[in-house]
Order: sequence, then C-alpha cells, then structure tokens
Amino acid sequence: MQTTLIIMAAGKSSRYGSLKQTEIIGPSAVTLMEYSIYDAINIGFTEVILIIRKETQSYFETIKNRIGNAIKIQFAYQDLEQFTNNIELDYTRENPWGTAHALLCCKDICTNQFVIINADDFYGNRSFENAIDFFKNEKKSHLIIPYYLQNTLSKNGKVNRGVCEIENNLLISIEEKVGLTKDNTEGENPPVSMNFWGFQTSIFTFIQQLFTDFLKCHQNKGDEFLLGDVVSYIINKKIEDFEVIQSEQQWYGITYKEDKAPTHNALCKLQYPKNLWS
Repeated sequence: MQTTLIIMAAGKSSRYGSLKQTEIIGPSAVTLMEYSIYDAINIGFTEVILIIRKETQSYFETIKNRIGNAIKIQFAYQDLEQFTNNIELDYTRENPWGTAHALLCCKDICTNQFVIINADDFYGNRSFENAIDFFKNEKKSHLIIPYYLQNTLSKNGKVNRGVCEIENNLLISIEEKVGLTKDNTEGENPPVSMNFWGFQTSIFTFIQQLFTDFLKCHQNKGDEFLLGDVVSYIINKKIEDFEVIQSEQQWYGITYKEDKAPTHNALCKLQYPKNLWS
C-alpha cells in the first residue's frame, strides 16, 4: 500500500518571528517535522511531499539531505500564481493563500491516498498508526484526527482552533474559534482540528473548483482559503464523508518563541534516538 505524508511548510511564521519550520528541537536535534517523518516511516508511509516556498528551498534541502534515503521526498511549491487561472485581483498579495491552496499545489505530484499535517506541530505516533489502519481498510471516505482542546493550548498566547461537531464517528461541522487561551476556555474541552487530515485524491477536484470560486468572491487581501472551509463545503453538500478517530494524545507545537522550550523538554521524555537518521 502506497501512502504519502504531505507536510505544509510554506508559512512565513510572522507571529513566531523566524522560520519555525526549520528550528532545531528535541533529543535528536532536528526539526519538529522530522519526528513526524520518522514516525510515519516506521508505521509504513512510503513517500513525503514538503510544501514550501521556492525562496526557502535551501533550508529544506538540508533537511532532505539529512534524512537521506530513509524515504522518498519531493517538493511542492506554493506560489501565489498557481491555479489562479489568470483571474484578476484588485490588490497585491504577499502571504500564501492558505492551507487549502497549499494542498492544491500538490495536485500534479500526489497520486496516493495521503495524510496532510503542519510542519510546526507534533502529533505523536499513534495518530499515524490510526491513519495507516484507516487506509488499510480501503475506505472511500476521508479522515480527520482531532485532539482535545485542552491538549492543544499554548501557555504563551492566544491560538485559533477549528472546533469539531461529531455524530456517530462522522464529522458534522467544523467552526473556527479565535483567541483561545487556558483562561477563557476553562471547563471546555471539545475536539478540535490540528490539521491532521487523511484524504483520498478526489479532494483535489473539490479544492480546485472552490479555489476558483474563492478568488472570484474574496477581494480582501487578508482572506485565506482554508482546508476547514473545503471540508465544510463537502460535508454541507453531503458529497463525501469524513470519519473521525479521536486522539487522546498531547499535541505540542511552537506557535510562539516561548513554546519552544516546553516542547523541547516534552520531546526529550519520549523514546526517540539521539541520531534519528543514522
């Protein structure tokens, strides 16, 4: 079974202040995404696609060279002009279009069922195991692995989360909540999306269609074309199902500079080798 891991690494990390996708962290002194790649390889994934910007490619070539022949790695480039079909905009955009556009940039090189994740998040190996088991069952539906809200909050600032409504192990809706902290969510612990999705390749057809609609309707240069919006469209139109496998694990990430030390310490308590790629 051929299964691809796609990693979104094209963000500019403006809130973080530097390219956090390439920060060295944890017991193996590698990037956060490399722990995910390591887990994916051990569980049976066969290919990695890194979504990057061309101007940052040298950083990711270093990562690719470090991983070596452990798994096939390809680059997909998130470029502002891709898939815009020459639609004229009345503004100049600088930031990437968003997570759904990032995935669309893989359309021509991704031919397998796949998992897509964020480069700057740590999900734990159990989620990759659950995703592989899901695909082994030859499901025709898609997959989301949500985490409980309180397992995903930063102690160092506000975060945004996609709150999931679930019925009979199917995703019914996903709603973006902004400015969440430990203090303003006390007593609340719904499942939330951390962008751990499992997709069939049919998703690309919907994303390409919806991106064209997005460009025609959104003339605010700050608007983003997000995976959650694509998923909501598919669910609301009852086109395809999204099965849910709830994660009980702690999520770790580096939204803010101050998140790096606790994430590093948490990773050091896990069973990763000192040299991940030896």
